[in-house]
Amino acid sequence: MSKKYFVLFGFVIGFILNIQSLAQPKLPYRDVGACPFECCTYRDWLATKPITVFKIMKAGSPIAFKLKKGEKVSGVTGVVITSVAGKVRVSKSQTLLNSEVKVKKGETLQILTYLGEGYYRFWYKGKVFDEDAFTDGLKILTRPKSVWWVKIKNRKGQIGWAISDGNFGNQDQCG
Repeated sequence: MSKKYFVLFGFVIGFILNIQSLAQPKLPYRDVGACPFECCTYRDWLATKPITVFKIMKAGSPIAFKLKKGEKVSGVTGVVITSVAGKVRVSKSQTLLNSEVKVKKGETLQILTYLGEGYYRFWYKGKVFDEDAFTDGLKILTRPKSVWWVKIKNRKGQIGWAISDGNFGNQDQCG
């Protein structure tokens, strides 16, 4: 095979890989700083049950400290890690109002993170943007599978990571 064919073959493979990268978001998707519900806020929280806090954002990693039920901590920040993207079907061609992204009937948007009040962080053709999922012409087919890790600081000044899911109270500044 001549050098010209190897160059052409390399170009075709590169083109195919580029097209594939536009078809799906890279997972797991890490949404650093996300606070995934209406009125979510990082501030003083209360442990709702005994909680193991890890040194790094990984279950089974070395333990930083443990919390007792009712113990007060500071919610510093968080990361929502999406392992499986959700899907939204487009039923009418339009330009989405909040993001000004143009979508066509029959296309699928990928949901990365829930943001609250019907808003999600989406991925579409390589672009990440926030949009109201209940916009006319969009239909949620599946929701994303994700875990919300939170960085917390206890009253002794120790810092570590825990999974938020039902473990803390006072995360909602609206209630």
